[in-house]
Parts: sequence; structure tokens; C-alpha cells
Amino acid sequence: MKKIRRMIWILTWLFLAGFSILFGPDLWVKIQASQQATQFLKHAAKQDFEEAFDRIYFYNGAYDEDVTITKDAAKNNWVTRNKMLFTEGTYLKSYDNLSVRIDDGLPIGNVDLLMIEKGKEKRYKNVYISFSKKDKWKVGMLQTMKESNWEKPYSGHVVQ
Repeated sequence: MKKIRRMIWILTWLFLAGFSILFGPDLWVKIQASQQATQFLKHAAKQDFEEAFDRIYFYNGAYDEDVTITKDAAKNNWVTRNKMLFTEGTYLKSYDNLSVRIDDGLPIGNVDLLMIEKGKEKRYKNVYISFSKKDKWKVGMLQTMKESNWEKPYSGHVVQ
């Protein structure tokens, strides 16, 4: 009986070790990207743009080129344009159905957004979320099938 129990424990640990090796890294990427997207959307919906910016992957050239702008300048630019968009009556009111999955080792996501555009509510289903990584996975951009005027301000693309 002792040998059977020992064999069961060994097989269980081998299974868990194999599972962790195969799925652990992808699971960690998915969890990190999901947390960043959740925090970004939560802060953006509260118009706390300074905190939302900390979850954004910012860039000032092409998406995959090196950044040539300082973080402070990028943050100032991003926060200013989103505050201006808010004063014009366009902002994120709420979100739901956030999902993140791994595709070819990279996280991608979808979310439903309730936006206020010039004072009127507009719902966007399955908004694509891209992620990119510098030190950790961050939200790169939100993209709908119909290019909306809020997409670029909410993206990480900043210019000097």
C-alpha cells in the first residue's frame, strides 16, 4: 500500500511539474496582461489619466521602434490630450467582458466599452486590445472596426 501511495505522489508531482513547464509562462503572461488592462480601463473610466498612463506602453514612432521621448514628456502629452478629450465630452464611462488570451506567445485582448462621445452614449463590442512589453506587458492600443476619434488619444502613441 505504501508503494502505491508513493507512486501516486510521484506521478502527481511529475504531472504538475510538466504542466507548469508547458503552460506556466503563457499563463503568467496572460495574468499580467489582464491585470494591466483591468487597471488601465478602471483608471481611464475614473478619468484618473495619470494612473492610467502607467499601464500604457508608450511609443513615439512606429509601434516597434525605439522610443525617443522621455517618460515624463510622454506622460504629459498623453494626460493632456485625454483631459482635453474629456472636456470635449468624449470619455470612457465603463467597460465589461474583458478577456485576454495568448496568440503565438503574445497576449491579445477584447473588451466591450461604453463610451460617451460628445455627450451621447455609444457602446463598442469586442474592442481589440494590443499589448507590448518593455519591462512588463502593458496596453499598447485599443482598436475598433470603425476608427473612432478616441482611439488615438487612448493609445500609447505620443508625439513631442
